[in-house]
Amino acid sequence: MRERDTVETKDRILFAAEKLFSEVGFDKARVDDIAKEAGVNKALIYYYFKSKDEILQTLFSKLVEDARRMLVKCMEGTPDIINGDNFKALFDVYIKFVMERRKIIRVAIAESTKESSELSVIMELGNLIINAEINRIREAYETKGLNFPEDKTELLVMEFFTGLMPIISFAVYKDQWESYYNMSEEKLCAKFYQVFKRTHLAAHLRH
Repeated sequence: MRERDTVETKDRILFAAEKLFSEVGFDKARVDDIAKEAGVNKALIYYYFKSKDEILQTLFSKLVEDARRMLVKCMEGTPDIINGDNFKALFDVYIKFVMERRKIIRVAIAESTKESSELSVIMELGNLIINAEINRIREAYETKGLNFPEDKTELLVMEFFTGLMPIISFAVYKDQWESYYNMSEEKLCAKFYQVFKRTHLAAHLRH
């Protein structure tokens, strides 16, 4: 099988698995169902992945790697945060990222709440914020007007509970919120941004 065909087949399997894990849950999704959704035979899935768990881990690893790349890339054209309302451009990048990946994020949240879970990608995303690998990202943010606590524990708590989780919750519950409260997407996004600025961003701005 050609390398291009291999990549396309694996991507099709992963896309199908992500869809089913999001719709019915990881435990209820069967490999047979993934094969049917992907339009491949079951044997081909086991050719690329040892198990359903490996498919899930691959999806989670991709999510974390995509997040790391997004954090690096979004700094390239981001202006100083404290001037005017420039934080909105950065905020929009974050929202776009989680909205495009909300299916796997739903799965990640569901799996992370299990007592027996060893695959907590949500915690891994939180850890990404203070990982030594992204020190240069932190430095780049600071040059653009954002302040970070020197205490790494304080930084993790702040970023995880007031930064990461609100944005993830927005992606997961956005559609339900709009339907339940009869609110337009435009209005909800605008209100969420206002609240996020007054809470999380306020903790970052230098006084």
